[in-house]
Amino acid sequence: MKTKHKISAIAFVVAASLSLGALAGQTKPPKPTPVEPREGVSSASVSDAQISLGNSVDNLGTTNNAGVASSLDGGSGNAGVNVVSGDTNQQANALAISTADADADFVFGAVASVGVLQVNGGNSLLNQDVTNNAGVDTVANGYSGNLGLNVAAGAFNQQKNDAAIANASEAANAEASIEVLQVAVAGDTYNGVDTDTLSATTTGWQPKPPKPTQPSRNLDVENNANLVSSLNGFSGNAGVNIAAGGANQQSNTLSIAAGCQGCP
Repeated sequence: MKTKHKISAIAFVVAASLSLGALAGQTKPPKPTPVEPREGVSSASVSDAQISLGNSVDNLGTTNNAGVASSLDGGSGNAGVNVVSGDTNQQANALAISTADADADFVFGAVASVGVLQVNGGNSLLNQDVTNNAGVDTVANGYSGNLGLNVAAGAFNQQKNDAAIANASEAANAEASIEVLQVAVAGDTYNGVDTDTLSATTTGWQPKPPKPTQPSRNLDVENNANLVSSLNGFSGNAGVNIAAGGANQQSNTLSIAAGCQGCP
C-alpha cells in the first residue's frame, strides 16, 4: 500500500485575487472550493469556512452561562459537541466518510481531504461588568470513536473540528491532506482589546497595526471556559478546543485514507 500525507496551510482557500483589503470590504465571503471528484477514486472531503467581519456587540451587566454535564459517557460512534457563552461565536463539527465496496475493481485510490478557513476582523466589542461562563463537566468518559468538542466563553471566538475518512480496500494508493488557514485581519479592521491595565491586539499580518478610532473595550469582565472530569478512558480521535476571551481561533482536523494491503 502506498500512503501519502501532505500538509499545506495556504492552498485551500486563498485564490489569486484574495487580499485582506478585498476581504474586509466583502458582504458575502468567498466560498471554499470543494475537492473535485476523481474518476475511479473513493473520496471524502470537508470544505468549510467561518468568517466574522464587521460585527458590533455592546454588553452592560450581562451574564451568559452555557454548560454540559453528565453526557456522552460510555457512548460510541461520532459525536459533535459545541458549548458557547457570549456573543457572535462560531463553532462547527463536520465529518465526511467515503467507502468503496471490496469488489469494486474500478476504484484505484482513496482520498481524504479537509479544508478549513477562519477569518476574524473588523469586530467591535464593548463589555462592562460582564460574566461569560462555558463549562463541560463529566462528559465523554469511556467514549469510543470520533469526538469533536468545542467550549468557548466571550465574543468572536471561532472553533472547528473536522474529519475526513476515505477507505477503498481494492485501492493501491491512499492520500490524506489537511489545509488550514486562520486570519486575524490587520490594519483598520483589526481586532483590539483595551483595558485599564492591558492593551493587546490580535493581528494577522502587521506587527504594529494602527490603533482603531473605536477600540474594543473590556472593563470588569470575567470569561471562564472549563473542561472538568471529562474524556477519561477515551478511545479513538478527540478534537477539543477551549477558549475564554475574545477573537480566539482554534481548529482540529483529522484526515485518514486507507488502501489495500496487498496491491502492487
